[in-house]
Amino acid sequence: MTSGKARSTIVRGMVAAALAIPSLMLAAGPASATPDDIVAIANANLDHHACDTNSAGEQGYNSSCTGADGSPENWCADFAAWVWAQAGYNVSGLTPAAGSFGQYGAGLHPDPHVGDAVVLNYDGNGYADHVAIVTAVNPDGTIESIGGNEVTNDPATSSAHHDGPYNGAVGDSSYWGMPISGYVSPTN
Repeated sequence: MTSGKARSTIVRGMVAAALAIPSLMLAAGPASATPDDIVAIANANLDHHACDTNSAGEQGYNSSCTGADGSPENWCADFAAWVWAQAGYNVSGLTPAAGSFGQYGAGLHPDPHVGDAVVLNYDGNGYADHVAIVTAVNPDGTIESIGGNEVTNDPATSSAHHDGPYNGAVGDSSYWGMPISGYVSPTN
């Protein structure tokens, strides 16, 4: 038989453990990340440059400011991965290379969804020319996107830019004259 004092101690321990569970869940990140979160974060960083203060109050996007000589590197993949991570998605395996998106998660698929990454001119072996975040899929088959390292060919002066609407079909595209290789969905 358990004494009243022992029962009280056990109950207090159970209550403390129950109260700790929600804080452990919060520490793991948002459990309900959505494509709308991705779009909101991408929009909050429109017109920002590689080394600007981002919407989280930090400098740059992942390694966007860490080129060999301290100058910005090509940072489209840094931007896309940073946006996904800020929205609470798993970005394990993504690197500063746009082609890493072609090897991420379940790989490329042909149908765009809001929050996906659009991968352009992917060679199938880990190299792609560009990646951006799909922010809208329109009824006519066009899409809109926000990508980092756009507008100019110089990573130091390029910015996060909204593009579209443009044809979202896999294949030849009017988007920078590069073919759309497919889309990649973020994973939790």
